Parts: sequence; C-alpha cells; structure tokens
Amino acid sequence: MPQTTILAAGSTAATSSDVTVAAGEAVSVGIFSAAGIPADIALPVYMDTPSLDAQVGVLTANVPAIVLSGPGVFRVRREALAGSVSVGAFSDA
Repeated sequence: MPQTTILAAGSTAATSSDVTVAAGEAVSVGIFSAAGIPADIALPVYMDTPSLDAQVGVLTANVPAIVLSGPGVFRVRREALAGSVSVGAFSDA
C-alpha cells in the first residue's frame, strides 16, 4: 500500500487526519523524521470512541510503527516539541 502523510513533520502540537480502518482490515501507522527520531519523542495513537479518545499505542524511536485493526477511526497526536526536532506520522492506508 502507498504511504500517506497523516501528520506533517513539525514541532507544534497537532493531531493527524483520521485513519479509518474497515472491519477485518489492518493499517500500519508510523513516525518519521528527516533527522532521525530522538529517543525522548513519543506520539500517542488514539482510537475514536463515543466519549474521550482511547490511547491504543505510542510511536517512538524503538516502536516506529504499529498495526491498527478495524473497525475503528484512529488519530496520532503530537505535543509541542522542544528544540529543532521535527517529526510527523504516516499511514499505509
């Protein structure tokens, strides 16, 4: 599957576009950075629920990608990052 940027590389707080996964399907999401991913960076992955979003994973330098199983709608969040670090997220949907 082709990779799609769901959260443009940056350092400001932001939320990715929705990643919709159909029942019985699976989609990978991952973290990227042109300069490498620092060990202290973590992007949590959330599933949309009827109330608050539920955290289902975390993207890091040690876990740069995870597989999401459907059905569900998922998002990746980035808190504001210090320094000149710039990271984003992609999906293979």
